[in-house]
Amino acid sequence: MVKTNIKNIIVLVVLNIVAFIVHHQFINTSIQAELAPVVDIKFSYLTNAIASLSVCVAILFLKKKYEDQIGFVFLGLSVVKMILIFVLLNPTNDMGNVAKIDALALFIPFGLNLVMEQIFIVKLLKISDLAKELKKS
Repeated sequence: MVKTNIKNIIVLVVLNIVAFIVHHQFINTSIQAELAPVVDIKFSYLTNAIASLSVCVAILFLKKKYEDQIGFVFLGLSVVKMILIFVLLNPTNDMGNVAKIDALALFIPFGLNLVMEQIFIVKLLKISDLAKELKKS
């Protein structure tokens, strides 16, 4: 299962690396924060990439068992992922505020990986629908 989707997994990893380089070069250097950033963007991208890969692999393994409910499985895993990432990265500073640079370091990688997961799921569902149609005919 994973072997057939290795191209999508490689694209997810490469896109995370490119996005990290762009984020580090342009966004972090253009925003002058008064306080030191709370969220380390390296850890943020690494955590988001690992969580995204975990969701995609879990979907691959759960696809056969929960084929009709795969959308709900994806939603549930996405909620768990968001809670886990927020707890691990916690962008609030000592005063309880979230700086702009910390919000960007949390939500840019999360949004990027969420879009990549959705593309992965759509491709997976289209392939399974195509396979069903071929079995019928």
